[in-house]
This record gives sequence, C-alpha cells and structure tokens, in this order.
Amino acid sequence: MMDLALSSPYRSFKETEEYIEFDCLALSTTPIQRPAGTIIFPEEVLRASAPTLIGIPLLIDHKYSVENIIGTVVNAHYSEELKGIMATVRIPKAGHEKLISLLKIDLSPIKNVSVGVVVDTEKKDGIYRVKNAVFKELSLVMEGADPNARLLSANYSSWWDDPELRKKAPTDYFLDPSSRRYPYKTWEGEISCDRLLVAMQLSSLHGHRQIYERAKALYNKHCKKEE
Repeated sequence: MMDLALSSPYRSFKETEEYIEFDCLALSTTPIQRPAGTIIFPEEVLRASAPTLIGIPLLIDHKYSVENIIGTVVNAHYSEELKGIMATVRIPKAGHEKLISLLKIDLSPIKNVSVGVVVDTEKKDGIYRVKNAVFKELSLVMEGADPNARLLSANYSSWWDDPELRKKAPTDYFLDPSSRRYPYKTWEGEISCDRLLVAMQLSSLHGHRQIYERAKALYNKHCKKEE
C-alpha cells in the first residue's frame, strides 16, 4: 500500500454569488516516476474509481484536518480524451475571499491541485501497477509534486513557474532564500510589485509573518509611488 500525492494544473473557473468552481485533471494514466520505481494507474482502475472522488474534501497543502477544509469535489468522471479523471471542485466564497482572490490573479503562485490517494499495487520488473485506489483529499499546492502532471515552458517573464529556472535564480530573488520561496524579482533583477503582492497574500494565508512584513515593507518603498 502506498500513500501518494500527485498533482496537475487546474483550469476553467466558474463563479456564482456563493462559490467558485474549477476543473482539474486529478489523475491520469501517465506513468509516475518515484524513487522506488515507476507507478502506473491503468485506465480501468481510474474509470472505476472516478466516482469515489465526489464528496472528498479540498484542502491546502495536504493538511488533513477539519479546520483546513476549504471546499469539496462536486463532480468527477473519467475522460477518454485526456485519459484521466476530471474533477470539479467548489470553494464557497464566504470565509475564503483572500484565497479566491489569490487563485484568480494572473500571477497566482498556486498553480496546481494535488490528489492524496492510497493505492494497492503489484510490482513487476520495477514497475508498480495500481490495482486499487482510495482517494483521501485534493489539495491546493504551490508546485506540483509530480513532474509528469504539468507542462512548463522556459518563460523568463514568469520564471518562478519553471522549476529549473527557480534552481538557477540567485538566492536574493526570493524573500525566503534558504528554501527558494516567495520570488519577488524579475529575471533581470528588478523588483516586481505584482510578485510582492502575491507574496503578501500567500504569506498571510500561511501565517508567515516575517515574510509578509518584509514583502509589505518592500512594496511600500518601491511600489506605492506607482499607484
């Protein structure tokens, strides 16, 4: 039995007065590379387990507790075209205004939805073939845990979205240089007011007070005059 967190981009925002919804490819048949070996979710397993996603909680960063529930999966089905499970997630607006605002901005650092799933497998020739999948939750995450589940281009205008460019960027491009989190400069080294706003929103959301205060100070110093 394995406990996995696999991720993919979200898309297609829908909005009402009470909530927002978006679709995501929760899990596909694309082979997953892990240190223990390659994991494959067969089409028949995904097709059978797709309905079981309905009703599971939407969390932040896989923090599995009642207080961290921010929404739920309201629909799920197997897509023949995408060879995976498409899920529709709903987040109520009440109490989640800051999070929803962060999700909707163009430069949002929350790029992916990650699925937490427990699987039974059989191993042959170094490949783990999933026989059964039990979904626990979906989570909003900053970066995908599964490199096969997202496609990124080397776009220097949004270099923070590219894992390879994040590794190459100077440490002083980040508000948290030790862990390379909260990037706030362009690739040319200029301070980005948009990224500082993102850092303020995200650090406030996660309770990173020192990061928030630094981002706020830099924003007030370099960006207030632009407003």
